[in-house]
Amino acid sequence: MKLRVLLLGVLLAVASTSCVKEKSSEVQHEAAPSELLAQKLMGCATIEHKRGSMLLYLDEATTTRALGGDMDDVVATLFNGVEIIAMEPILTHKPKNEKLAHELGLHRWFSVTFSSEMDVDDVMKHAVVHPEVCGVQYCAGVKPASNCIATPYTPNASMTRSEDAAFDDVYYTSQWNLENRGDKSIAKTAREGADVSVRDAWRLTAGTPDVIVAVIDAPVMYTHPDLKDAMWTNNAELNGTEGVDDDRNGYVDDIYGYNFYHEGWSNGMINWEVEGESGHGTHVAGIVGAVNNNGIGVSSVAGGSGKGDGVRIMSCQIFEGGLSTDNAGISRAFIYAADNGACIAQCSYGYDAKTYAHDNAYINDAPVEYRAIKYFTDPENCNHPSLGANLAIFAAGNEYASNSDYPGALPLCVSVTSFGPDFLPGWYTNYGRGCNIAAPGGDNLKNAKGEMAYAEILSTCIPDVVGEYAYMSGTSMACPHVSGVAALGISYAGMLGKKYTGNEFRDMLLTSVTDINSYLNGSKEYGYNNIPTLDLSKYYKRMGTGAVDAWRLLMQIEGTPSVMVTTGVQTVVDLREYFGASAADLTYLDITVSDEAKEILGINSTPKMKDGMLAIKCNKRGAAKITVSAIAGGGQLGGGNNMGGTEICREVSIISRGVSSTNGGWF
Repeated sequence: MKLRVLLLGVLLAVASTSCVKEKSSEVQHEAAPSELLAQKLMGCATIEHKRGSMLLYLDEATTTRALGGDMDDVVATLFNGVEIIAMEPILTHKPKNEKLAHELGLHRWFSVTFSSEMDVDDVMKHAVVHPEVCGVQYCAGVKPASNCIATPYTPNASMTRSEDAAFDDVYYTSQWNLENRGDKSIAKTAREGADVSVRDAWRLTAGTPDVIVAVIDAPVMYTHPDLKDAMWTNNAELNGTEGVDDDRNGYVDDIYGYNFYHEGWSNGMINWEVEGESGHGTHVAGIVGAVNNNGIGVSSVAGGSGKGDGVRIMSCQIFEGGLSTDNAGISRAFIYAADNGACIAQCSYGYDAKTYAHDNAYINDAPVEYRAIKYFTDPENCNHPSLGANLAIFAAGNEYASNSDYPGALPLCVSVTSFGPDFLPGWYTNYGRGCNIAAPGGDNLKNAKGEMAYAEILSTCIPDVVGEYAYMSGTSMACPHVSGVAALGISYAGMLGKKYTGNEFRDMLLTSVTDINSYLNGSKEYGYNNIPTLDLSKYYKRMGTGAVDAWRLLMQIEGTPSVMVTTGVQTVVDLREYFGASAADLTYLDITVSDEAKEILGINSTPKMKDGMLAIKCNKRGAAKITVSAIAGGGQLGGGNNMGGTEICREVSIISRGVSSTNGGWF
């Protein structure tokens, strides 16, 4: 299940970009320390917090002094008589975009550590009496809210690898999330097409190495046989001297990313060899970019075609052995990802759906993290030539709640809900307010033989946990499908030399969907494990825009119009949008359908055009392009001894699915 982060401490509220409202020195000296603490400490002071640490937000002048070499003097002034172990800036390393970091006020945050025997409030009271202190914050400890159960993969004897599988990865047939053929050995309610529609997209791109996805999560096992060739690699550190910051980015030996849970331990080395490790981050990474077509293991959304292509995975570790870093460490992970080339932040974590009621509640309570996400997504920090701003993609949450978790619910993020192989919501998924798009996340469904697990998501895992491959389910698993599809889109835009603003690309992503609302009526019953019966009407129009569709996204990027038809049914499609308002009056010359398209779509009879309408029957689920040609001007072509019109051609993407979308397939 998704790693849901719960506050163990209170996050300081900062309503503006730079600082909480500062009090005049006269007022502050007149007020008692307890009153000043109440003024400068935002959020709920009764939530449990970590002992021996706090966060401090200083004014600009004092920040300059502290960072300029007078840290000891600043500590002595603010904490007179209190033994402080250390005070250091949240920005422990100089960010690449120092100007933006300063505009966001990130440089003015400091972490303070002291003896755990001391009362945190007493230490804070020493600081808040000084006008230089704009605010204080309990240090937020975080933990996973799920046990992240991984079920070992045992190949289902009733499953046989299809001869026409897209790749030669041996477990491909078990990955309904990539290609769902309605196999009842996966789930007795499985529906063909309940996947991410990626197989057709792979004919155009399977991902490119210049797209870097930062997995902000538990550690990614970079030595895994299905991931080792998919990892982002910091070559300066790989080929440098151990224990030395060879690339001078402020991080020592950050070859495949960095450990923000245990900074300083073995130079921030990514660590999956601890008791309690679940394999969650490795599982998520495998969904995005496990190497395709390498003859072993699983396939992934954007793991290439086996020719050295595929996106690259950067491990930004914030969980270790079931425990988590604090708000400051999470923030540093976003800044690191932005500074080191990631264009997608894949984030299967969030705060419980009940924690925040609206955007401002989160923004005021988690100021450092919020501003770090803004740093990552700011257009000034974009890390791919085809993308005007990096993307932050989050899991919607697993609380069965009618709103998304934060930070995913923020408008600057993408929040992902989850469905199973039946195209119906996973029993656990959040839905409703703040949720943007749906993807396969797995469910607790029985197959035709009454067996469990096959309806979950199969991906890479850590051998010492349950084996090299395992099943998991949750919006944690849905989220990386959307990250993978977005990575394919960025790859394809780069191949075509196209560029989009961050908002333009996000809008294309969120409108590249297959309809899911058609299925959301009646109820979904489980009858075991105390899983509640789902009233599907509650999810109608509340799972986001629809189920993410990789082919549709590539068609939008390409500029090729798409129409959806129902598999096995003669469908008539209005092409006026593509040939103009007078499409009914044009003379149509030909409809060209390649042999490949005929095979993919199961077209046995030639499509026909009449009065601007295309009549077509597709007997297979799939997506391909056809070309329709017509005469612009008159009833005959000009040329030679003829005076006539000009031939015009439009390439049209035909998407054959088990059901048409409620809007007739038009976007």
